[in-house]
Amino acid sequence: MAWLFSIPGTLLAIAALISFHEFGHFIVAKALGVNVRVFSLGFGGRMFGVKWRGTDYRLSWIPFGGYVRMAGGDPFAEGGAEPDGEEPVPYDQHFMAKPPWKRLLIVMAGPAFNLALPFGLFTALGALGEPQPRAEVGNVEAGSAAEQAGVRVGDQIVAVDGRHVLTWYDLMDEFKATHGSVALDLTRKGKPVTVLLTDTGIAASPADQRAPYDFGLGVYCADSEIGVDDPASPAGQGGLQTGDVIRAVNRSPVRAFHEVAAALTAVPAGSGVQVEVTRAGASVTVTLQDGSWAPQPHPGDDAVWTRWGIVSAGLLVDRVDDESAASKAGVLAGDRILAIDDAPVHVWYDVVKSVSATSAGKGQEMTARELLITFRRAGVVQSLRVTPDVVTDSDDRGEYRTRARLGLAGAGQMVAAPDVARVYPIGQAFTRACDQTVQISSYIVTTLTQLIIGQRDPSKTLGGPVLIFEQMKQAADLGVLPLLRQIGILSLSLGVINLVPIPVLDGGQIFMYLAEWLRGRPLPQRLRERAQQVGIIFVVLLMLAVTLKDIIKPNG
Repeated sequence: MAWLFSIPGTLLAIAALISFHEFGHFIVAKALGVNVRVFSLGFGGRMFGVKWRGTDYRLSWIPFGGYVRMAGGDPFAEGGAEPDGEEPVPYDQHFMAKPPWKRLLIVMAGPAFNLALPFGLFTALGALGEPQPRAEVGNVEAGSAAEQAGVRVGDQIVAVDGRHVLTWYDLMDEFKATHGSVALDLTRKGKPVTVLLTDTGIAASPADQRAPYDFGLGVYCADSEIGVDDPASPAGQGGLQTGDVIRAVNRSPVRAFHEVAAALTAVPAGSGVQVEVTRAGASVTVTLQDGSWAPQPHPGDDAVWTRWGIVSAGLLVDRVDDESAASKAGVLAGDRILAIDDAPVHVWYDVVKSVSATSAGKGQEMTARELLITFRRAGVVQSLRVTPDVVTDSDDRGEYRTRARLGLAGAGQMVAAPDVARVYPIGQAFTRACDQTVQISSYIVTTLTQLIIGQRDPSKTLGGPVLIFEQMKQAADLGVLPLLRQIGILSLSLGVINLVPIPVLDGGQIFMYLAEWLRGRPLPQRLRERAQQVGIIFVVLLMLAVTLKDIIKPNG
């Protein structure tokens, strides 16, 4: 049954979402006395349907979206003329015969339905059991209060100051209610542990704004992709390669690197271990033998590397950009970053922080100082000095920034803890749904505003049908509840975007009819026609651009 929630489920979800938008126009038009000639699920020719009370309810051949066609719906038709072959209806039932305020309501109904849908979807999601990452520690920042208290990656947090938590969202909510030091009840390897996180040295946050990361706790951890930086190590001699994704150690499944490390640490001294990996899409099993080797150690190495020669792929350089500071200095893909300015690197974020710390000043006045990179290449520890470039670019969300940049990209991926179903009482589920809807809508509006005023990079912010389909399919692959959440987010996007005052969108029509209502007469037809033409050209070019971007993006 998995196929039902994959490609067919994705197509059905997108079609239902667009049809729900059209249903908003339909139901309000009917209520205000407009004759709706066609309500179609899908586009193209009519497959089958039924005519009832003057409306052809049909299913069309192209099962993607839908549309509503109202009598007299063409604002440029002569005298409200209807297409040839259609039965005439009284003029007072024409869309354009209605006063501007009624036309405004009809046009606004589509986006309004899109904006209202997430309230129901998110409420249902919370009441049925919203998938959320469980309260498991994915990362402990070096030098943080959490590290000093002895918190370890993989610990499961069960209570904050005595209040029970199940998921990471619960954890964030409870941290907002804390003051001073924070007591955590943990489960570690099945045993209870209690630690105290002191707030010494932690910057004061506004009321109800404290978060786990203020104390060095992170939800994301490195996945099970590995790096092998010394071919003479047991990993190298056993046949493991950088880029292998470990799936099991001695037949015990693993999903994150800290699980790989725990499993390898538990292997008795002098014993062999069977490791199952995925390599280039194929499954490979290798046997590693614990034996003597003479590595060139560094303080940044841990016990797993010292014994097996295995590290998280997130510590290796995956890509070096051409003509970047790192490229000119001689850094190569496959190098393992051990330290920057003698500070050990435990996760790739340590590299990002260290490079950022070299900068001084802001904007065009920013400069960057030289830093020392220590790395291992083919088992040999080396060092080099490099001064980062200062560049103005955009981050993953498309926000422009000026920053110090080496031109390196780390390997591997970060993953959150496995999801668990978090069930809320219906009242709390609705309250959370309202909060989420407002937050997501605000983010979309802010993003659009920043795009318009040039504060965001369109190439990293906008997505077309290909990207929408990919996101919906990824959610559908995970099941019904993740798909419902993605539908809610997409519905909000459609609702907000449709309100943008571009003539071919609902927002453009709203602007036109609002202007007519205020002026007491329509805008000049020539102006409306030109605006419509410009709007069509703009939307077509935009759709072509974002679709092309989505298609070529996987190839870089």
